[in-house]
Amino acid sequence: MAQKYFSILTFVLVGVLILLASSMKMAVPTLIPEAKEEIKPPKKLSNSDSELLAFKPIDSMMNRLMTGLRLTGATVAIVKDEQLVYAKGFGFADKEQKVKVEPYHRFRIGSISKLITATAVLKLVDEGKLSMDDYVFGESGILRGGPYNVIQNRNIYQIRVKHLLNHTAGWSLITYGDPMFIPHRIHKMDKVDYPIVFDDIVRFVLKRHLPYRPGRKYNYSNFGYVLLGEVISAVTGNSYENWVNQNLLEPNGIMDMALAGNLEKDRQQLEVKYYDYSPDNQQLAYHGTGEMAYKPYGADDIRMLGPAGGWLATSVDLMKFLVLVDGYSNRYKDILSAGLIDKMVNGVDGIQRPLGWRSVKDEHWWRTGTLSGTSALLTRDSNGYSWVVISNTTPRRGSFPGTSRWAMREALAKVKDWPDRNLFDRSE
Repeated sequence: MAQKYFSILTFVLVGVLILLASSMKMAVPTLIPEAKEEIKPPKKLSNSDSELLAFKPIDSMMNRLMTGLRLTGATVAIVKDEQLVYAKGFGFADKEQKVKVEPYHRFRIGSISKLITATAVLKLVDEGKLSMDDYVFGESGILRGGPYNVIQNRNIYQIRVKHLLNHTAGWSLITYGDPMFIPHRIHKMDKVDYPIVFDDIVRFVLKRHLPYRPGRKYNYSNFGYVLLGEVISAVTGNSYENWVNQNLLEPNGIMDMALAGNLEKDRQQLEVKYYDYSPDNQQLAYHGTGEMAYKPYGADDIRMLGPAGGWLATSVDLMKFLVLVDGYSNRYKDILSAGLIDKMVNGVDGIQRPLGWRSVKDEHWWRTGTLSGTSALLTRDSNGYSWVVISNTTPRRGSFPGTSRWAMREALAKVKDWPDRNLFDRSE
């Protein structure tokens, strides 16, 4: 009997001890992490971010532009006093799939790419890694060996970096056309195999006559700007695209730019589709198959054109870039020294040709971009306004730059109450 009571007592004691231990454990305060405010990453801007009553005049003028030129799609971004105040898409990024243009869609920007390349070269000048007076070819030049060893005219050895920047290297389109767009002529004249690569073009140009002495005469040259991409690569030891992205674009929050592909299957994420409504929108394919190609896809080697005309960008990307080279530093410090911004706008050595920009008149600086299926106009305008209009369309008729400039200036004049905001702070 005593053993039975002892067992019961032992069971009760064990139970009490378990309850005490549980109560003591519950009494120990636990450390609850202090709630942190959620940090939301910037989002991509959408059309709804610019759906304000104050912007109705802009919407109206853009719709008139779309109708007048019969554009399939377009994107617009406006900066006022270095603040992004408006970013919107119109029409279709892909007409067949009924995808409407939003500010995050990427477009080929054609020769606006030259402004990117010129800025990259001048940044290297600012950093002391390059001089505008450096020779491009020859034993003391930047580009040596390989295809650069076929020079026939000694005047080519006098070409300097600044001559490539301001289109005064001495080449002429009258001689045999733009070498970046004549693969079939190069194939026939130099007996080189398809597809034509840039080394083939270099040999084709350098072993022929130089019409003018360097620094004497302006002749627009896509070839010269592609050479500048090679100069950047030679000086930095990196590819042109990688160096520009890593040292010029990404450090300044420009994350969506890239070199475009050639074919429709090469379209990148959020890239629009291109439409050419001109009468001659068919051409022999650049890669030499003998097939006819729809000009936006396969007529020209856009990838090789890279530094002269091959970049993709959103309208917001381009305005982020423009405020870094606009000569203002109230909100965003220019990435080039004041002296180089001056040369970029007013030219060098008394030759009043801008570097990278297409043309300059007082406060009005602009850069056009044209490819099959691409029409673009980037403008640093007067009174603190800057803007860009890009379309995925070659119109059948009409002047895209002239009509776009008219439409934008009419629209800006009609906006009476600009909101005090900066969409750069709300976009990736």
